Amino acid sequence: MAYMEGRIYMPNNKKLREEILKEHHNPVDIRHLGQHRILELLKRTYWWPGLKEDIKKYVQGCFKCQQNKVQHQRRAGELHLLEISKGPWQEISIDMIGPLSSSNGMDAILVIVDQFMKMIRLKATTTNISSEGIAKFYRDKI
Repeated sequence: MAYMEGRIYMPNNKKLREEILKEHHNPVDIRHLGQHRILELLKRTYWWPGLKEDIKKYVQGCFKCQQNKVQHQRRAGELHLLEISKGPWQEISIDMIGPLSSSNGMDAILVIVDQFMKMIRLKATTTNISSEGIAKFYRDKI
């Protein structure tokens, strides 16, 4: 038996490694420990290359663990449909892409999208364009 830093080195034997994971993941007295707890227990006694990844795959492949997994995220809010526009250019969305590499003194792209027809207008601009500048572009070009 080989040792690595005082721990048993497990040879590259998939069946043997899986048996050890099973014993530590499904102990009779506790049942279905999580990734971090199994890693903590196994690192006391065993070592092999990719131990952490093998534990992660094993736990993610456990049906009972996935079925009883506790969600730590807030529940998503209700989705509300947006009203459909009555005609072209009545509702728009505006976005700015940038800063980009400067070209002809411009370092951003102004993106205006019509929500009715999904038509798009693009304008090369600078990142310091004002809301007044955006309004003038909209008035003159759209």
